[in-house]
Amino acid sequence: MSLTNIKLQNFRNYSSLDLIVPENGCILEGINGSGKSNFLESVYMICTARSQRNAKRHEMINFNNTVTYIEADFLNDDTKTRTNRSIGFSRDKSLVLKINGSKVDSIIDWFSTRPVISFGPGDLFLVYGSPEERRKFVDIICSQVFGDYLKNLILYKKNLQNRNHLLQGPLNEVHISIYEEQMSFYGSEIVSKRKEFIEKILPFFYNSYLSISNGSEHVDLHYLSSFKHNCSSKNDWKNVFLKELVDHRKRDQKLGFSSFGPHRDDVSILLDGRAAKNFCSQGQCRSIVLSLKLGSVFFLEKYLEERMIFLIDDAFSELDSERTSRVLPLLENRGQIFLAVPELKNDLLKDLVRFRVCNGSIVRQ
Repeated sequence: MSLTNIKLQNFRNYSSLDLIVPENGCILEGINGSGKSNFLESVYMICTARSQRNAKRHEMINFNNTVTYIEADFLNDDTKTRTNRSIGFSRDKSLVLKINGSKVDSIIDWFSTRPVISFGPGDLFLVYGSPEERRKFVDIICSQVFGDYLKNLILYKKNLQNRNHLLQGPLNEVHISIYEEQMSFYGSEIVSKRKEFIEKILPFFYNSYLSISNGSEHVDLHYLSSFKHNCSSKNDWKNVFLKELVDHRKRDQKLGFSSFGPHRDDVSILLDGRAAKNFCSQGQCRSIVLSLKLGSVFFLEKYLEERMIFLIDDAFSELDSERTSRVLPLLENRGQIFLAVPELKNDLLKDLVRFRVCNGSIVRQ
């Protein structure tokens, strides 16, 4: 799958843009604030209907306008068929998604159809940030691979919200038991896929870091449950989780929220056997993050037939030139690359077309 052209109206600092996109992607050069990151965000939006920078939709609308619109054409590299996608949203929170002119009612049907991987400065939070950052990373990849994952995640969160609401008042044990049953079912589906993802991405993550660090350090990943259990099967986990929910109702009622479950799980990232977030340098952290993203690329390749889109937003600033020279070749010929930098100072990716970004305009150099 390749992006062939994209149109923007009132998106961030782009009042109007109509850009034909090179088959292999391009290099976007420009000073900070010129719109490089905004363009990458628009591509991520048209693929996933969300921002890789965790921005809310109203924040992406041009300051002087009330609505924004993105439209793009994609070419299937195998069948050579074209797909048109468009997304429009407004400050009053309305959202319209269309594929080939037909309205798409479910975000689930939109999200998993265009594989995209984003590399950016905010990715450092995968190491230094809260467990939510790591869960979000895992959930996004799993949603692109496992057909029912996003639906199960949405339904789990809906039942979690309902349980939390009941915990804040007099307990209705009949009603809360219904939500707990649903949480245990959908939670078991979520956790089983998350663990499968961690297990399968681990060798890719490990080998990617070896390549970037030239074999000088070793990394590891572990899925950390928010409650103690020793379950070998999905059904066992479901039963144990349900029992824990029932047993801890009163404690959770005092807290006013559900204190454990998939919504509070974490992923442990280790560097040479120690928690990476506690001691790794900026360069090591960036290498870990890039290795996680590269690992997810190789993981997606095993499941998806579509060519991927890579959005790289000045992601190598903390790396020395030697490590940078090892990263980019790992992405070449794997998909369509969009690299945003103030100025490219090396010969890597020299075959990509260069564009100059300036004040909401993009011009081929």
